[in-house]
Amino acid sequence: MSSRLQDLVRHHIDSGGFTGAAVVATKRNEIVLEHYAGNAAPGLVSSANVLWPIASISKMYAVSAILSLVERGEITLNTLASDLLPKFKGEGRETIRLRHLLTHTSGLIYESPEMEQRLIDQTPLENLLEEAYSAPLLFKPGNCFKYADYNTLLAGRMAEVITCQSLPELVKALVLEPMKLHDTFFPTPEEEDARVAVVRGALAEGTEGAMYNSRYARSLAHPAFAVTATAGDLVKFASHFAPGGPRIHSEATVRAMTTNQTGVVTGIHPTMKGYDEQASMPWGLGFALQTEWVPALLCELASFKTFGHGGASGCQVMVDPENEIIVAVLTNTHLNTGREAWYRKLQSLINVSFIQALEAKPIKRRRELKV
Repeated sequence: MSSRLQDLVRHHIDSGGFTGAAVVATKRNEIVLEHYAGNAAPGLVSSANVLWPIASISKMYAVSAILSLVERGEITLNTLASDLLPKFKGEGRETIRLRHLLTHTSGLIYESPEMEQRLIDQTPLENLLEEAYSAPLLFKPGNCFKYADYNTLLAGRMAEVITCQSLPELVKALVLEPMKLHDTFFPTPEEEDARVAVVRGALAEGTEGAMYNSRYARSLAHPAFAVTATAGDLVKFASHFAPGGPRIHSEATVRAMTTNQTGVVTGIHPTMKGYDEQASMPWGLGFALQTEWVPALLCELASFKTFGHGGASGCQVMVDPENEIIVAVLTNTHLNTGREAWYRKLQSLINVSFIQALEAKPIKRRRELKV
């Protein structure tokens, strides 16, 4: 007998919403829902072995590594970016601190207005960083909220400078290895290409495959969007921030990542289309937080303690600590295929997955989430 979720996933596949999907959910850190459907790429059936480009969820892996450095005393949240990045000065940039970058309150624009062309040209990461150093500010740091890829890119470079290690090395040593995420990659090595999902309609708002599907993109190591992971590994990552889950961070760090750190910020910059400019934007050190104001890709039926992150490649992970539920939904259609329809599609999958997880019993063949 098919479930509500299976029927909904099949409907979206049959109607052309996406070609493949993976859904994994846990309740009290036990797997209660696991469903794979369709083809993640031509000739690649969706399965537990598929690596999904998780787009902006990638930011959380970089943030986790950076906060490990904070815990070790190697850097502080109040460290000025310009102290470590001497080119990042002028026009108010010298007042931006690491905290601003991690909460998206720096004032920086989202990314280069020419990002589409940069991807087409296969621009090296160093060149993208050079552009970031002179990126304009839209407002005084700390005064407003504006989500931006530049924030994570610059925060990652700060970590590299302070440690004299590359960000991929740091993410591997401080996050992937201690969390035992053996099916998560940043960047994705060429030998794993055969099991990577192909994102349809992927950036750059019109350039098929430029952001996720090319060998260039998978090797770019851009901290804002370059991680690939299996659905199981994504849930395992999220479990490290859930009640009763394993920990590589202190409880103080987990609390700062998953509760509001933008309390004094009173507005959302008008360049964020579709959002109420007068609303406050609660954001942790990295994680998006559940709020009635924002159509974020978190479950509409979950508690207001819920946190998570979405990715423009058609994926979402959410943690509801009150109900002890984790849900990861991964598909392979980019948001540029139609933002509103894309939101509704993912929202429906998340809502149904959440309810089914609440009602479900653990899967007998794999009761516990192995860490």
